[in-house]
Amino acid sequence: MTGQSVTHQDLGPEAWIGGAVAAGIVPIDYAVMLRWQTGTTITGHGSTPNDDIEKVSGQKATIFREFAQRNAHARTATAAV
Repeated sequence: MTGQSVTHQDLGPEAWIGGAVAAGIVPIDYAVMLRWQTGTTITGHGSTPNDDIEKVSGQKATIFREFAQRNAHARTATAAV
């Protein structure tokens, strides 16, 4: 793809959600939803493939690898000055 490595560092949900709220990036009421969503993801719920994307957008969903390959040019392109 781009040849760049990606490293994941798990901060834990409270650290990144709390940090986002403290920085003013996320409203406090939205943090409640993020906690729910994060808990759902961590426990493995919500990871079952379905046809929701196709229902909403009219296009079949793709896996992340396909998305990344199709859009790799956006990460490597330089902006015109």
